[in-house]
Amino acid sequence: MVVGWLIPLLFLGLIVFGIRKLSAVSRRGTGASFSIRQVFQYLILFGVMIISGVGVSGLLGRVLDFNRVIAENRTDLARNLTFTIVGLPLTYVLTRWTRGNFASDPRERNSLAWFGYLTISLITTLSLVINSFHDILSWAIGNDPYSGNALSSSIVWGFVWGLHWQISRREENAAAGRPQLIAGSAIGLGMLAVGIGGLIGNVIEALINSKSDLSFVESTNPMVNSAINIVVGAPVWYLYWIRHAQKQSRELLWYLYVFLAGITASFITAVAATSVAIYEVLVWFFGDVAGKSASEHFLSVSHPIGSALIGGAIWWYHRALLGSKERSEVRRIYEYIVAGVSLIASALGLLMIIVAVVESVTPSEVISTANSSNTLLVAITLLLVGTPLWWFFWNRIQVRTRINNEELTSPTRRIFILMLFGVAGIAAVISIVTAVFFLFDDLLNSRIAWETLRKARFALGILLTNSAISAYHWSIYRHEREIVVRKPKAEKFVVLVGPSDGEVAHELQRRIGGKVQMWDTPGLEAFATDGEVWDLEKITELIESSPSDELMILNEKRKLRAIPIHRS
Repeated sequence: MVVGWLIPLLFLGLIVFGIRKLSAVSRRGTGASFSIRQVFQYLILFGVMIISGVGVSGLLGRVLDFNRVIAENRTDLARNLTFTIVGLPLTYVLTRWTRGNFASDPRERNSLAWFGYLTISLITTLSLVINSFHDILSWAIGNDPYSGNALSSSIVWGFVWGLHWQISRREENAAAGRPQLIAGSAIGLGMLAVGIGGLIGNVIEALINSKSDLSFVESTNPMVNSAINIVVGAPVWYLYWIRHAQKQSRELLWYLYVFLAGITASFITAVAATSVAIYEVLVWFFGDVAGKSASEHFLSVSHPIGSALIGGAIWWYHRALLGSKERSEVRRIYEYIVAGVSLIASALGLLMIIVAVVESVTPSEVISTANSSNTLLVAITLLLVGTPLWWFFWNRIQVRTRINNEELTSPTRRIFILMLFGVAGIAAVISIVTAVFFLFDDLLNSRIAWETLRKARFALGILLTNSAISAYHWSIYRHEREIVVRKPKAEKFVVLVGPSDGEVAHELQRRIGGKVQMWDTPGLEAFATDGEVWDLEKITELIESSPSDELMILNEKRKLRAIPIHRS
């Protein structure tokens, strides 16, 4: 189970790297600035904006709530009056101050603090608008009673969101709006996926259960809530992703959304939901159903099927966005992600087999034989789902390593294997500590027995599973290192740019065993050497220290400089 840390840790590193890169890009942009004053200014502006919105929406909600007396709940009324009277003037003053700073200093508009304010404000207000619209639709359908607060919140926060949206659209620096577009796309996609998956599951459940109603007439029908999620989530995802974010340049944040939300999350959902559905089928035929009828038992399969279908669809869509099957680092990241998720599923299956074996040989009064059989079915299910998927994607990767040695030195492959070893090492230490603790605890308390082994079954399973996976990948790692070490060195190609000297070129070609060209630079001051023409020892040192097999050696004034090149 600890093997599952592989993907989260990997992407945590990617996220940290992305934030640092984004900050660096922003600072390199059109005079980006950063100061403590800006941080506190926009932090206070965000705070008073939220306070004002809460106050105004609360007062407006009292007006729109026709069934409630305005004077009731005077504490809430006092809070809303305070927030409005204090918040609105402060918001106005800070807004004017901000506009003045924009006019006096063009760098202010490109500050990281301003970008952060826009991003947080847009995400926060979007969430509030979505929540209020969800409540309004629930009231309109009859699920919830009428509430003036929902209507007032949609009006107030919709206005605030629209204002900030227009501001972000007018920004010259496209990087200012990219984070909130990605975040909005993820929010919309999540709601849409939950809605469609729930709707499919509810339809299947209604078909299985004769007592269910397929119509939307009844407000209590669970399909109503799924439909509301679709109605709210679809426009958000369309606006943020289809209309804007999808068309953005494919930079770090774009790829983070596609890989995290679009591929990793959806693929995990599809694999997990498929496993649950297959498990329920296997339990019905081979396990313990606890006296349930067929319709009662298979009701639990409906929603996993819906989740599997929508997860697979989202995964397939975002996979297609990556473009052609041309071998690139982006393609490698995708294949290692799906192979890693599949490996985790297979590892969990192997873990549960060990747990089931231990449970079967260590009978307990608490855990019955039926439970042990169901544990074994969990293991079989995970192996049935995870192993074919892992073999398919991993075999595709391994084929590439046999075709091109460049695959062996890929940074994605190195990160994957090293992260796997790292996580396996941590898991091994934790499992050993846990197992030894159970051993000494029962030994010192004079109750050591088969129950001790049962207590340590998960720790033992994690240790053995990690050992098997690590041994396999270690054999691959050692074999690939031997290939990289043994592979013949490519022929060197060197271009000497500077004063012409045929003897130097001939001697250098003899030393490196490759090809050397001499490009003369007559009359160029930049290549004057003050009597020193070429230093063969220094040239040889530059060539040997460079990872590139094709180099240009510039004989600049008083120094030699090596530049990697590539002949097309």
